[in-house]
Amino acid sequence: MAANFSSSADRPYANGKEAKIWYLYVGDVQTRISNYKSTLINIFKTRGVHTVYDVACGVGIDSVMLLEEGFKVNSSDVDSGFLEQTRKSKEANPKFSDWQIGYGDWLELESAEVQHPAGGYDAILCIGNSFTTLPDFEGENRTHIRALQNFKNLLKVGGVLIIDHRNFDYVIEHKEFPPNSHGSIYYNSDRVFNVGAKDFVEKEGQVVKLTFCSDIDVSGTDLESDPLVVMKKKGEEGSVVPTLELNDIPCCIYSLEGFTGLLRKVFGDEAEHKVFPDFKETHGPGSGDVVPNYWVHSIYKS
Repeated sequence: MAANFSSSADRPYANGKEAKIWYLYVGDVQTRISNYKSTLINIFKTRGVHTVYDVACGVGIDSVMLLEEGFKVNSSDVDSGFLEQTRKSKEANPKFSDWQIGYGDWLELESAEVQHPAGGYDAILCIGNSFTTLPDFEGENRTHIRALQNFKNLLKVGGVLIIDHRNFDYVIEHKEFPPNSHGSIYYNSDRVFNVGAKDFVEKEGQVVKLTFCSDIDVSGTDLESDPLVVMKKKGEEGSVVPTLELNDIPCCIYSLEGFTGLLRKVFGDEAEHKVFPDFKETHGPGSGDVVPNYWVHSIYKS
């Protein structure tokens, strides 16, 4: 995520709240990883990937998975709380001594606090719907194009960008997220409820921006005493639980076609490109009655 907000307090995650509860939000880490690990590793090993830059590392879940698979990984984020958690993962694993972790703004990646390989990376990873939380400061997608160009610049020729976004095609049509939008490839926690969207912004009849919101049950954790906790009923038949509200994550909306066009604008029409619905090999709007929650793109620098 880029840090270029008018003030640090304006940036999503600025107060560190999400970093504190991220593991509660994700749920079981191994379950999460099992949903996409084989597809991701297959892409990387088929193309001889060795060096990977995780540009939206969060608490380091995907970076650790790749390190354990033998890849050389650099990781960055703009949130100090996330980076603190990621560094704890490094400290707990002496075999990860070469793992570089540091601040990295997508709009100024050349000056990120990691040492980029001289010849470029074999792969850059930006998943978890991270990219669409970058505001388009300049308008007309120019900020997003600039960030994607920075990703491309750090790839070696033949290198691959893996990047995703939510299934906003469904959101555009229905003004809500797909069914089971939290029980998805990245998130499986039974603590999360009231997942939804608000503050829809339309332009020329199309939804172009929304704010993602959800609640998380923090009962039985040290977060129960957090001053931001409120008491809420969890589900129609549920009990009242101590809750943290996550109602401040704005997302820029792209259809599958629109985001593909954005990637093509940066990487070129000749670039090899593939879409994985929910990291599955099948391309298309879904399989049968299954509505994907995420579109995952792979695109190669030519």
